[in-house]
Amino acid sequence: MPRIDISQISGRVLRVFLTVYDEKSVSRAADVLESSQSTISHNIEKLRGLLGDALFVQSGRGIVPSARADVLAPKVRRILIEMEGLADQGIYDPITDPDPFVIALSSSILDGELETIYDALRLSLPQKHLMFRDLGKLSEIEPLLETRQADVVLTLRPRSYPNTLRHMALTQDSFRVFYDPNVRGPVDSVEDFCGAPHATVSFGQGSKSLLQTELEALAIHRRVTLGVPNLWTLIRLMQGTDMIASLPSRSSRHTTGTLASSPFPVELPPLQFDLVWHRRFADSARLQWLLMTIETALAQQAQDHPNDVGLRAHSFE
Repeated sequence: MPRIDISQISGRVLRVFLTVYDEKSVSRAADVLESSQSTISHNIEKLRGLLGDALFVQSGRGIVPSARADVLAPKVRRILIEMEGLADQGIYDPITDPDPFVIALSSSILDGELETIYDALRLSLPQKHLMFRDLGKLSEIEPLLETRQADVVLTLRPRSYPNTLRHMALTQDSFRVFYDPNVRGPVDSVEDFCGAPHATVSFGQGSKSLLQTELEALAIHRRVTLGVPNLWTLIRLMQGTDMIASLPSRSSRHTTGTLASSPFPVELPPLQFDLVWHRRFADSARLQWLLMTIETALAQQAQDHPNDVGLRAHSFE
């Protein structure tokens, strides 16, 4: 294998490669980097020559990465993150920071926290680009944070976190059983719970939810007849039916006038919601500023509205 002269590979060339890889387009990469298409193409050609690989090939009207590019992309992403860390002198000015804050969360159950965080960031930074994205599966937390596709994640605590992540407890909640009061009454026993048709919503927990694991340990079996991707669809489809749904009690903020709820028929461990970030960036002044702003905003919200379902704990783990 021929030796590669790495002295010819600059941070700028790597940034161009990664942007083209992410955008799957030279023209869009040029827009993102505020450069010309010819400059982008020149940098890609330079890297092609150094690495001896096409990196990107034409496919219809667009381009697709080569197998070599797929292997290189995560490595290049990590290199650029480390290079950016060299410039972090512990002084952070969010006003002059050109990058958006990106927060991933399960929006259908953490919408209250989303609003509080948004208000706090917008108050401090009226012109800042803020991005809130849906988390998806819990298994996506680590790659999202490692590749800086999200700065922080707000999520239901999974069974465990990888040792590359850190988290802070935000709030606890408990399950209640929701139903349409125009069709049926509250669930008053385990037998009633097991005999009713169940509707479920995925909060990114994969094929087996935390609730399902707890129920199986208690030898309690549900008859699931409906599964949906979000809370709002669940509420809509449950109306006028005898289905029941086991949801965090905070879901009642969205069910007023449509669904009622009753206590869960057995005692379960509390649900824990966390703020999560990657250990790699724990010393970043940018991340520390964001964490402090979020923690302060949620703590103030809890103090102002002590009876609301909100922040109840501050603990780094």
